[in-house]
Amino acid sequence: MSNLKQLRTRIKSVKSTQKITKAMQLVSASKMAKIKSQIANSNFYIEAISKMMSDILSIDMYELSIEEQKFFNTIPNKANLLIVMASQRGLCGTFNYSIIKQVKNDIKELENKGEQIKLIIIGKKGYEALKRQYANYIDSYFELPKIHDENLMLQVKQKIMSAVENLEVSNCVIYFNKFKNAMTQIMTRQQILPIEKYHDDSKVDDDYYEYEGENLISNLINLYVNSQINYALLQSRASEEGARMTAMENATNNANDLISKLVLKLNRSRQAIITTELIEIIAGSEAV
Repeated sequence: MSNLKQLRTRIKSVKSTQKITKAMQLVSASKMAKIKSQIANSNFYIEAISKMMSDILSIDMYELSIEEQKFFNTIPNKANLLIVMASQRGLCGTFNYSIIKQVKNDIKELENKGEQIKLIIIGKKGYEALKRQYANYIDSYFELPKIHDENLMLQVKQKIMSAVENLEVSNCVIYFNKFKNAMTQIMTRQQILPIEKYHDDSKVDDDYYEYEGENLISNLINLYVNSQINYALLQSRASEEGARMTAMENATNNANDLISKLVLKLNRSRQAIITTELIEIIAGSEAV
């Protein structure tokens, strides 16, 4: 009987866990759907900013200022800034593994070349994975808020802009998971700086853009860096929720399979007990 009690307790426990994983699956699915619509808008924004910068730089009369050139040229003997986007929470499968693995490989390669390294880490899981081995490289760490927060984006952008303007870094790469679908996330290593100069062979009309002031490219650089960080954050969030949704779906299915096995085991145990009792009753009646 004690065995039956243990089985019933375990079935109850697994069912309770299954309810939690199912709820987490539905929450992640809802969050992922919302973020996907934001990603579509972000893609359009980045393309517009890049095209605008390309068109203006195609104008022969436009010359970059000394400050602006810092964002387009690689300056020797300056640090490489690596921005790592991981998750704040767990229960999202192998979401963080591919990111951390690529970052460690790149750090090792840069160390072998004798180059300087700075790390900006976004997300608790990324920080925990890198802090012991690379604590001396970590420049900043940001916790990932529960909802998409523009303040985080602006803080990271300011760190990048300040580091470049002060000639602390000349190369900036961001690591994040790019969303493909709920089951597939693509580890992405994207260069933010130096900014590539796009060349458009088509003739640009000098009057196409109207702007008063001398800081046109500087403002576009701000918008460009901002949009790149925003894009990576949205992609990372969508990927995280997709990975968590898939992980929780698998957990729910596994719980369902386990419940079926436990119920079968419970029924067999009950049947065995009943059979044993019947045999004892029959044996007793025959003895009488």
